[in-house]
Amino acid sequence: MTRKLSINWFRLNRCLHRDFGYLAIGLTIVFAVSGIAVNHIDDWNPNYQVERIEKKIYVLNSLPEPELNEKIIQLFSINQAIKASYWETSQHYKLFLGDGGTLSANFINDIVVYEKISERVVLKQFNTIHLNEVKYGWIIFSDIYAGILLFLAISSLFMVKGKYSPWRPRKGWLVLLGIFIPTIYMFV
Repeated sequence: MTRKLSINWFRLNRCLHRDFGYLAIGLTIVFAVSGIAVNHIDDWNPNYQVERIEKKIYVLNSLPEPELNEKIIQLFSINQAIKASYWETSQHYKLFLGDGGTLSANFINDIVVYEKISERVVLKQFNTIHLNEVKYGWIIFSDIYAGILLFLAISSLFMVKGKYSPWRPRKGWLVLLGIFIPTIYMFV
């Protein structure tokens, strides 16, 4: 008696869906987080954080530059080398620091503003990947990820049998709604 080798397609589909689903979890988190961050780029800077501190200064703008620089630096207790400095106007003086920070002195209202721009460590890397700023290598990986998502979407249609199947009228409408929402949005 020979045993007939048959493939259980339903079980194979469930196993592949599960394993590719686990693989897609991390990728989906990265793309979802950076997608939300990039979508709201007009509301905030998702790549950099700007620290801004404003203080009053009581010195004359006629001081020699080395002395003026020292007074401004002491005001914020900054321990950074000065990369450059210049006068924007006769009343506005600007210092550029070694860590990328800037100090802007306004002698009309006696205010100095310290601004330091720092990178949002994890989110900037997520956004770099999401916006495909790393180029060709990531295109291949993104195509594979898109293929996995497509497989997960199609295989999910065959995961459940019976009354909970997506082929039933009520669930089928939800599948169609998922297709129609972006389609209608694009053409209306």
